[in-house]
Amino acid sequence: MALFSAIGAAIFGAGTFLAAATATLLKLAVGVTLNLIAASRAGKQSQPSFAVNGQLQGGGDVPRSIPFGFHATAGSLVWANTWGKDGDTKNAHLTQVICLADLPIKGLAGFWVNKQKVTIDYSRPHEDGRGYPVTEYRSDGTDTLWIKFYDGTQTATDSFLATTASNANRNYGGSRVGYGCAYAVVTALVSKNMFSGFPSFVFEIDGARWYDVSRDSTAGGDGPQRWTDPSTWGGDGDNLPAVQLYNLFRGIRYNGAWLYGFQGVTGFRLPAANWVQQINKCRVIDTNGIQRYRSGAECPVEAQMTSAIEAMLTACQGSISENGGSYEIFLGEPDDPEYGINDDTIITTETQQFTPFFGLADMVTGMSGTYPSPGDGWSTKTAPPVIRPDLDERAGGRRLMANVPFDFVPYPEQVQRLLKSGLLDGLRQRRHTFTLPPGFLSRSKPGRTLVWTSPRNGYVNKLFKIDGVQILENCNVLIDCTECDPDDYDWQSSDYRPQIDGTLGPMRPLPTPMYDFGAEPSAIFDEQGTPRRPAILLKWKGNVAGVDYVEYQLELAADLSLVDNGYFLNVALNEDKIAPFSMLPATPYRVRARYGSYEGSVPFQWSEWFAILTPDIRIGGKDLYPFNVGDFNESLQQIWREEAENVRYIRDEVTRVNTILADSMADTSVQMQGIREAVSVQFGESRADYQRLVLVEASERKAQVTSIEQLTAQLQNNVAEVTTLAQATATDVSALSQSVTQVSARVNGISADGYFRVFTEANQGGSLARIALSVSATAGGDPVQAAIFIEAIGGGKSRVIVDANEFYVSSANNRNTPLAYINGELTLAVINVGTAFFDTLQSRNGALILRGYGSFGDIRVFTI
Repeated sequence: MALFSAIGAAIFGAGTFLAAATATLLKLAVGVTLNLIAASRAGKQSQPSFAVNGQLQGGGDVPRSIPFGFHATAGSLVWANTWGKDGDTKNAHLTQVICLADLPIKGLAGFWVNKQKVTIDYSRPHEDGRGYPVTEYRSDGTDTLWIKFYDGTQTATDSFLATTASNANRNYGGSRVGYGCAYAVVTALVSKNMFSGFPSFVFEIDGARWYDVSRDSTAGGDGPQRWTDPSTWGGDGDNLPAVQLYNLFRGIRYNGAWLYGFQGVTGFRLPAANWVQQINKCRVIDTNGIQRYRSGAECPVEAQMTSAIEAMLTACQGSISENGGSYEIFLGEPDDPEYGINDDTIITTETQQFTPFFGLADMVTGMSGTYPSPGDGWSTKTAPPVIRPDLDERAGGRRLMANVPFDFVPYPEQVQRLLKSGLLDGLRQRRHTFTLPPGFLSRSKPGRTLVWTSPRNGYVNKLFKIDGVQILENCNVLIDCTECDPDDYDWQSSDYRPQIDGTLGPMRPLPTPMYDFGAEPSAIFDEQGTPRRPAILLKWKGNVAGVDYVEYQLELAADLSLVDNGYFLNVALNEDKIAPFSMLPATPYRVRARYGSYEGSVPFQWSEWFAILTPDIRIGGKDLYPFNVGDFNESLQQIWREEAENVRYIRDEVTRVNTILADSMADTSVQMQGIREAVSVQFGESRADYQRLVLVEASERKAQVTSIEQLTAQLQNNVAEVTTLAQATATDVSALSQSVTQVSARVNGISADGYFRVFTEANQGGSLARIALSVSATAGGDPVQAAIFIEAIGGGKSRVIVDANEFYVSSANNRNTPLAYINGELTLAVINVGTAFFDTLQSRNGALILRGYGSFGDIRVFTI
């Protein structure tokens, strides 16, 4: 399409008066603004300044900027301050307010920090209002960078800036709203691992909402948008170059005040039929599933209008024609022809000119282009050039390249498509100048097309684009046109040549891994070598340069909650144990570790999680009681043994006394007297016996009185017995007495026994008084026993021992709140305690836990 060289010289050739005069007239009449593709083919290298602004600007002379479509900018600094503390570090936070655009925009599409695209975690806003954290700048759960964005529609001052981030040195103030300005608030926390200096930012933004005439049903389009109501603007046309150009021609305003663009151009001067048609050409969904022509860039208001228009036209291979004060746009492939002509239509009495091909100075054999590449951190990137070796050969082995800056096209596939169609369209070199009758005037406008059938030139319905129109004095129409072909704009997805994207982001040192890490179950032992606590033994490689400590984390495998974290300072040991009080026995955990250093500039990498089951070492008596539980249990078993021996002693005494009384007390070394009484009755298999025995004994070193009473009732194998023994004994070294009552019942292997004994003893070594009350029941298995032992031991010690599966204490007035001790657990409804010593205190619902052990203690409150 369009012009490859200066119009006059290309049409007529240089050196004639007619050529010079006609060229001048056509230049004045054409009124066509070309895109940079056509300009570069014609040898004009326009250099508008619409490249991505990747450097933060500051100062009062920064021009306002208009946000067109999807693009990136570093913005301009509005305000900055350091504030706050982090540990001992003062002024640990840097907050910057950065203006992104001087119009409201649709949104923040992306964020780059130090040439690295980052992720904003919108699920974790900071409680003080500083914004949302950046996940790439989160270390060990600590965030170091936050961002907050305003789209330009805000109506109030940011409270975080006015309060938290302000101080006496730099006060943001309460009246700085930023009406109509989109801006970002970025806060960084000092961190050696994350920042080596002041961070740099680039913001990807979705530009302003524009009026789309094709979406206005009152202006020739179809939709709800209205020019007089900006609240209706915005939609799928905001990124289309034709829509952006329309707004540029109408003039860009905010709240009624002009900001950029033309002034005084009404909608009548932008024919709706033409603009709607071209907008819809941009909107066509191409083979890659996206709109055919899109554009976006930051346009400073200091930029010349012609430069802005050229850059936008380049994004759609378009042109603007002005005719009678009206502006029409033509873009992409040629439109359908306005009319057709043949050789007879042309006025042969007027001069005709034909240029079949370009001269060497005007030839182009290939095209290259540059564009802002989002995949390369928005740096300017060179697209794969379109090269035609056959054209190089035609140019005498020369490669004549045209370079096009696509500053408004951050889309690599669209750039390649434009380069291909631009070169193919530029190869259409056949150019004609001829005169048509006055009837063709209304339909002959620059940018439109005609179809020509010419046996003289060998044309059959050949399509030409009108480049220039001049009304002659006799009202005939002088036409300048160039051949064109819609096929030049064909594009297949296979035509795209992928490029390798990449950006040099922050060069942080690689994290040091945890070498040879392992874990195994272990225990903490007391001085006797008894395992007292479950523990985990961690192992690692100790001789690693630049390491000052080993950090570990312990989590409960069931819910991944953090149980413990800490440090080992003696790295050279290669191993150490962890045994936090909150770690439970026989429970699955997982543990990991990493190296660390006090210098803090080198990152360290966590090891993989190591699953482990703690040993089944539970809290024992040594942990809870002020005495040795093992010794106590041995003492209790000894009491049971002594009482069991005493039961046998009673049986032996019955036998002994009966024997002595039956032998008439034949032993002459002991003085004895006794009484023996017995009564028995029997009826069939039923028998009842009563026996009373009394024996008094005296010898040189011992005196003893024994009284035994025995009752027995039996029917077949069912036996019930009651035996009582009272005995007093005095020797030359001791004195003791006891009173015992034993009852028993047995039926077919099922038995029950009761035992009550009062025993006293005194000797030179001390004294003991004991009451033993025990019961035992057997029903075909092991006996079930319960006992109460009351002891007083000379020297000031006494004790009451209750030995049973379940122990209860109740009150006649409070039957519903007994004290119960069952299976090692004491239950009491109400307890009144002055001082309590505990390891863990937990509410019944688990919401409150108080823990204290050794040097460890905490209070934990949970939300139910």
